[in-house]
Amino acid sequence: MRNLKFILFAFCALIIFGACSKKYDYGMDLSATGLYFQWGGEPQTITYTTTNVTAVAVKSITSGWKCDIDQTAKTITVTPPAEPQSDSERDKMRECKIMFTVTSTKSEVTTYAIDCYIIGDKVIVLNDGGKYANSYVLTQPMAAYLLDVSHNGAGEAISAVSDVEILWQSERSLLDHLVYDEDKKSVSFYVDALTEEDDEDVYIKENGEYVMRNGNALIAAVNAKGEVLWSWHLWFVKSTANPLEHYTTYSNGVTFMDFNLGAFGNSNGAKDSSKQILDSYGLYYQWGRKDPFLRPYYHDCAGGEDEYVYSGSGSAVYVEYAETSAETGTVEYTVANPTTFIINPACVDSEDGDGVGDWMHTANSSLWSGVNKTLYDPCPYGWRVPAASDFDCLQLTAQEDGMSIEDARGRFGWMLSDGTNNHFYLAAGFRNYYDGVIHNMNFKEGVYPSQPEPWEGYYWTAGATADGKQSTCMYFDLTTTRTINKFNLNYPSKRANAMQIRCVKIK
Repeated sequence: MRNLKFILFAFCALIIFGACSKKYDYGMDLSATGLYFQWGGEPQTITYTTTNVTAVAVKSITSGWKCDIDQTAKTITVTPPAEPQSDSERDKMRECKIMFTVTSTKSEVTTYAIDCYIIGDKVIVLNDGGKYANSYVLTQPMAAYLLDVSHNGAGEAISAVSDVEILWQSERSLLDHLVYDEDKKSVSFYVDALTEEDDEDVYIKENGEYVMRNGNALIAAVNAKGEVLWSWHLWFVKSTANPLEHYTTYSNGVTFMDFNLGAFGNSNGAKDSSKQILDSYGLYYQWGRKDPFLRPYYHDCAGGEDEYVYSGSGSAVYVEYAETSAETGTVEYTVANPTTFIINPACVDSEDGDGVGDWMHTANSSLWSGVNKTLYDPCPYGWRVPAASDFDCLQLTAQEDGMSIEDARGRFGWMLSDGTNNHFYLAAGFRNYYDGVIHNMNFKEGVYPSQPEPWEGYYWTAGATADGKQSTCMYFDLTTTRTINKFNLNYPSKRANAMQIRCVKIK
């Protein structure tokens, strides 16, 4: 009986303690936290709900903007300013962060915010009209963008989307205010023309006009458990270098982009220009995968160091690695883990290594196609990975092959001829199947010189070797011994390697 009384006493005490220690909650929920306007546009009204709150008030607002709170109707109305006359005033007023103070019934105070932006004439819908892809080009700054995330890169339905996240971006706040709308099954975000220079935010302008920051990002739709359902590459580039408008039809009738996928331009052989060379690097892709891996930090790939990239919160993000297995070497795993590079060191390290070097546990030669755009094709809408035959008109000219070693080294690539015109291809190296690190040096004992020398170029094709175990790339290199320069239009390569891609237009 004493034990029973003790148990009852303890149980009652637990209930009383729990009741007394119950957390006191208060706060405000906003129907939207980001609004888009035109200069002098119509006011916009959002609603809010509160819990244990007695007052909501504007704490601060950007000059020129207006905000009215109706605490009875629980609405907030924001009015944008008329367009100022000067660039400096426009820069000051283009964005507005409205801060609110929320006071609880116990006189506690916290703050909330709404971000407001002046944008162009409309919201830009990236996959408008069913133009679904795994990569989208963005060229207009000071704009709001919308992406339907209820369909994957081939337009197939995606279910159970709970939110959208930034997996990585090449500059902090490359895209701002990423918001998932569950009702519309779409994500919206804002793209500025701000960049960080000398620890200060400045607007990028050319000829007096705002221009897009160059960059890349990877965003993903996730379910309620935070698991990635699908991901998309966002390619930010200035409108004057829009890759969808910079292309050339070669002598064989195939139309190639002038830029590598994920690059910001083409150096066209500019010598010793580190910025132009670095801008010419695209992203790296393991064969058959839709998601990219990072560009190098240095124009000469020094140390194989990756560019710096950041999460949505601004923290550093790094490439992750996993060794291929029955679990990791599947398409399903790579879709769910788009930032994980699948290495295959056992290809040569283990006694049963077969030398194939695939990231897949079981080979699949149909993930990319040189005829049709596949579900896992990484190119923008209307473009695809090149077929092996698409490069068949290119050749290394005697002029290039005979160039002085000093000039050839400084250009980091070759001008390849289609018999009529020359086309510059950067020697961007590759990410090695063995460790996933960027390599841009040609060295093979007994074949190449005794010391590694720059440089090598590798460009994936959708082609496969006759046995279906490897895929082919367009390959070239530079060595100090001119007689062993290599150029191969159909070079077999391990699929766990990651290479550059030069997309071709779908006819």
